Amino acid sequence: MADRRRCPARPWRRGPSRCSPPSVGGVTSPGVISRPNEAPAGSSAAATPRRARRDALLGTWLGKAVRLATAWRRGGGHALPGLVVERLVPGYLAALIGQLPEGVAVVTGTNGKTTTTKMVVELLEATGRTVVTNPTGSNLTRGIVSSLVRQADWRGRLPGDVAVFEVDEAYASRFVRVVRPQWVLALNVSRDQLDRFGEVDTVARLVGDAMRAATAGVVTNADDPRLLALAKDVARAGTPVHYFGVAPELAPLFPRDDELVQVGVAPVAAPPRDVSPSVELAEIGDQEGTYRVGGETYRTRLRLSGRHNLQNAAAALALVRRLAPSAGDAALVEGLGRIEPAFGRGQSFVLADGSELRLVLVKNPAGFRQGLASYVGDEPAIMIAINDAVPDGRDVSWLWDVDVSALDGRTIDLTSGTRGADMALRLGYSDVTVRSVEPDLDRALRRLAEIPGRKLVLANYTAMLHLHAALRPYAAAPTKEPA
Repeated sequence: MADRRRCPARPWRRGPSRCSPPSVGGVTSPGVISRPNEAPAGSSAAATPRRARRDALLGTWLGKAVRLATAWRRGGGHALPGLVVERLVPGYLAALIGQLPEGVAVVTGTNGKTTTTKMVVELLEATGRTVVTNPTGSNLTRGIVSSLVRQADWRGRLPGDVAVFEVDEAYASRFVRVVRPQWVLALNVSRDQLDRFGEVDTVARLVGDAMRAATAGVVTNADDPRLLALAKDVARAGTPVHYFGVAPELAPLFPRDDELVQVGVAPVAAPPRDVSPSVELAEIGDQEGTYRVGGETYRTRLRLSGRHNLQNAAAALALVRRLAPSAGDAALVEGLGRIEPAFGRGQSFVLADGSELRLVLVKNPAGFRQGLASYVGDEPAIMIAINDAVPDGRDVSWLWDVDVSALDGRTIDLTSGTRGADMALRLGYSDVTVRSVEPDLDRALRRLAEIPGRKLVLANYTAMLHLHAALRPYAAAPTKEPA
């Protein structure tokens, strides 16, 4: 019997409530779905087709009205329509996704979600599919709902074949309780936003929740020991699991999380695998990667810079091969070479004086280490910008776990952001000279722009967003990487 203290009678509300899950296909157990793209029984979208249509129409009109009402706002508010719809029409997400014949794939993990999602979407689009996604990288459920509001028409219909969503690690477990994904791509787990997640095992547990919810299969990283252990549990439960990875000789270039606490200590070779990746990064060059796929070897040159993106490309290939099995491996690898960098992830800008500025997101020890290894050369002037806003994580003690040995013998021109002084202190303890600390991001950017020659900005999340917007007066348009 329903607990009346938690489920009071509501005679004015039509239709089933959360206290009396409706039946879908004769099944009333929460979490069971009758079709691949259908919401779990017990969710509002699973109640009846009529209710799903009502939720889709009502939520779309409400969300679009909020978008119109806030169109004058600058620099934020993109997730507000989703927040309002999520609160007032809780069945909206499942109702919209339930319209897609090929369901949804979720991309989650600590690093690489935005870029990998962009790769998957563009590769699928090249096969002729219409893909629904969250292109801004707003990866909480409210951001995903906002994306759906934008892409739905005024009749509450979502034109598309399949959805591919980047989903925050913590919100992935919430997302899969509303919409069961067909596929989950789990990229990696490492320490991130310590005040929010605590230690890395918490992140792994949350990603594992999403992996266990997949109805068609899981794709994950054969070189991440925590994800590998979770994947084996998923496989024992009967869900197909497929892997991507890097060749053993490349493993030292892609350190695992437990190695990142050993600052200044070179990563060690990966332990022997007992699984076989379906896609493996075999060799790397200057924005070039050689991949072993399905018993064949293919080489391509990426427009995306950074060796971590060569690994992200392996992950994207492994998922798309499952979503579009008839596409052809050679065509998919070739398609990787046409993908441009994602927003703020290695984008290059040409400043008014003709010099180039590259903006790189670094938000945790793993991402920072790869950013330094991939982008720091002999020439560029360097600024590092660190904020401690809520989306960044208020605890920035992770800065002390960053291996900054790539900066040995270098001078950093500026550190900036609310924690610019903390960054300078961290660098000082590794004998890296910092010329100036300028907490104000706009002033720091103006000073950096006055320095002749190429420039590199490494910034965590909110600092990157601010600088990306502030670059517009200085830059006509992002430049394209060489084809």
